[in-house]
Amino acid sequence: IGLIYVQKGQEDEKVILRNDQSVVSDLYEEFVQGLGTIVDLEKHLGYNGLLEKDLSPTIPYYATSTLELAFHEVVRMKTVDKDLLQIRKKRHVGNDQIHIIWSEHFRDYNPTTIQSQFNDAHIIIYPLPNGLFRLQIAKKESVPHFGPLIHNMVISKRLLPLLVRQTAINAHKLVRSQQENYKGPYHVRKDSIIEIIKKFKLEKDYY
Repeated sequence: IGLIYVQKGQEDEKVILRNDQSVVSDLYEEFVQGLGTIVDLEKHLGYNGLLEKDLSPTIPYYATSTLELAFHEVVRMKTVDKDLLQIRKKRHVGNDQIHIIWSEHFRDYNPTTIQSQFNDAHIIIYPLPNGLFRLQIAKKESVPHFGPLIHNMVISKRLLPLLVRQTAINAHKLVRSQQENYKGPYHVRKDSIIEIIKKFKLEKDYY
């Protein structure tokens, strides 16, 4: 899942991808801390979102007994000054099916800002002057409706990271379920058990 920070006045992909941790607001950083645990990829043994350690030494990570979630956070990835396109950042974020956008710009975020054949659904967050947050949900027509967040909902800071994370998880599951040859987790588990049985079965009777 891509996690993108947009400063005031930013509308261009190249500019947004150049953002790093030195420019983010305290409010944004607090939100990220609520999404999951910040883990060191040198020591992390769980899922890492296929991120290279030299590109993003740390990542926001969340896990339960049934899932693992790694966020491709643009500002946490290293910015290469000579690379106008930030190819390595784009390679990860551009391939994400779900984007979480934190926008402090005065105009609404355009879901086509990050050009990609993926990016099927966007959860866009706008901090409001009264301490609440306005949410926008943008998705491709082929993606079914998902929740719990809905378009133009306004929520509190306490609920924001929890509901955004769950909405992103639900959106990702729906997008994947639309893919050809998709198998759900229980189907995959069944296939794995059958494979283990075939591989280690002993053709011998015990009396």
